[in-house]
This record gives sequence, structure tokens and C-alpha cells, in this order.
Amino acid sequence: MEAFVERAKTPSAQLVMERFRLADIVSTARRLPEWAKRPARLLGARRIARLLAPQTARRAFAGLDDTTWLAVLVASIKQPVQNGVLLPGFPSAEMQIHSVGNAYEVTLAEAARFYSFVRQTYATRGEPIDARTKILDFGVGWGRIIRFFLKDTDPECLYGVDVSEQFLEAARQTGCRANLQKIEPLGSMFCYPDATFDVVYAYSVFTHLPEAVQDRWLSEIQRVLRPGGIFVATVESPRLLEQRLGLDPSDESLHPRERRLATMIATDPAIRARLIARGFTHVPQAPTYGDTLMTEEYLRSHWGAFFEVVDFIDDAKLFVQAVVSLRRPARHH
Repeated sequence: MEAFVERAKTPSAQLVMERFRLADIVSTARRLPEWAKRPARLLGARRIARLLAPQTARRAFAGLDDTTWLAVLVASIKQPVQNGVLLPGFPSAEMQIHSVGNAYEVTLAEAARFYSFVRQTYATRGEPIDARTKILDFGVGWGRIIRFFLKDTDPECLYGVDVSEQFLEAARQTGCRANLQKIEPLGSMFCYPDATFDVVYAYSVFTHLPEAVQDRWLSEIQRVLRPGGIFVATVESPRLLEQRLGLDPSDESLHPRERRLATMIATDPAIRARLIARGFTHVPQAPTYGDTLMTEEYLRSHWGAFFEVVDFIDDAKLFVQAVVSLRRPARHH
């Protein structure tokens, strides 16, 4: 990995050789008979266009495995240009911690696990994510996760939506390579036609939405997802409740959300009973935002009205939250 990152600081040897080859092509073309010059000029123009085209992350890093790709992105924290490609930057550490609970290397490592899971889930369809795969990050924030997909597809195929203009502006200012769009909490995604995307994912979004708002967005995501496309999301399972039963709400070392959850549990002892009875509970902080927990049984029954539930993984060793993968059926059901 060190050698790979070091090469990123110097001109590519391959690019230098290509330039010498270009000189040879031009010299040879001049000696061709007149009848052959026209196709030679056309071929030369195409080759020149390829050589002058800006380097993309997909071209530069497509051959890397996920572990090495994560190492490249970690290296980009201090050196944004890697292998001749300017990679997206980062907002302040304060903004990162406020939005996702940690920053830089730690937050990238968490995002990398989810990215790998999305890629593997899509590959079960029989084909990998490629340059034509259209991907939507539902709740893109400042662009933490979507940067990972630059290795697999081109920026023209990457899209992100969020309700926060502050986070979207941070993504733009730090060079997020995606088509970004603001949405309203009770709005829609009519900016996208039906069946636009192959992949939609939502990390730590449905963990905050009340049931009616969830249903609204599940319907919209189903609409913009192509038949056979996949939707991957995280949810908070009852495991979160059990893990936080002993937390002290006054402990200032806890992340603000952890303190909020600890307070919620301490002041609302009936929350567990509601979760068991219905399989779903939401503690509001605002009309469209709060803390939401649900059981696997609830998700399979309720979300199953919109999608085919492929898998539900609730393993603290793999993910902080439970992860569910879903597929849009060929026909609406």
C-alpha cells in the first residue's frame, strides 16, 4: 500500500510511455499514403482524446480490493491527490462527529464495511457494480459513504439526497463527486423518474423516522428503484435498547445521541413493552425526526409490503446497527 500511495505523488510511468507512443503514432501517420491518412487521423484523434481525458477514480483504482481502497481513502485525508486523482475532502472533525459520531479514519472504516456489503449484495444479482450502475445515497450527508463507489462507477451515475442543506453544502465544498439534491422531510423524489436507480442505500436514516414518514419514503424508494434493483438500509433493533440500559444519561463522555437514548430509556420505562407489543417504537424529537427501534419480524412484515426482504443482519461484530437488504420485485406487489 505504501508503494501505491508513493506512486500517486509522481507522474505515472504508464502515462509517460503513452506520450512517447503518441509521438511515434504522429510520426508514422505523416508517412502514410494520402488514402490512409483520413482513418489514421481519426484513430489518432480518438487516442489523443483518451490521453487528454481527465483521470477518474474508476480508471485509477478499479483493480483494488476493498481493503486497499479503504487505505487509499484514508491516505487522502492528508494527501487528497492519489494516483493522479483528486479525491473528495472532509468537513471539519466537529461536523463529522456531530453527524456520525466519529471522524476521519474511524468513520471511513465504518463506512467501508457498509460499502462492501452493498457491493456484495448487488453482486448476488449475477453482475457487479460497473460504470453504468446508477446509485442513490438516500441521506448522503457530507458524502462519507458515496465516495467509496467512485472506484466502481463514474460520478455521473452517483446521486445523493438529503434534507440538510448544511450537509449538502459541506459535500459540495469538499468536492463530493455526485449529483446532489435537497429533499423535504415530507416531500418526494419527483426529480427522478420511475425506475431510475439500480442501487439505493440509506445508512442511519430510517433509525430516526416515524412510521408514517418511513412509509412515505419506502414507497418513493420503491418507485425510483428499477425492478430487480436492491435497497440496503440500517435500522435500530432491540439490541440497541439492551446495550444502553446501563448507560448514565449524565455521562458527558458519551456521544450526544447515546446520552439522548440513555435519557429516553431512563424516563420512559414502557418503551420495551411497546417494542415487544408492536415490534416498532418511535420517540420523537421533532415532527419528522426522533429515535426509532423495530424488530426483524416487524420489518419483514411491514417493509415486505414494498420490497422482497433478502436478508436481515443484526450482528454487533459486523455493524453498529442492524442491516437489511431488500429487492424490488419485477412486479409491484
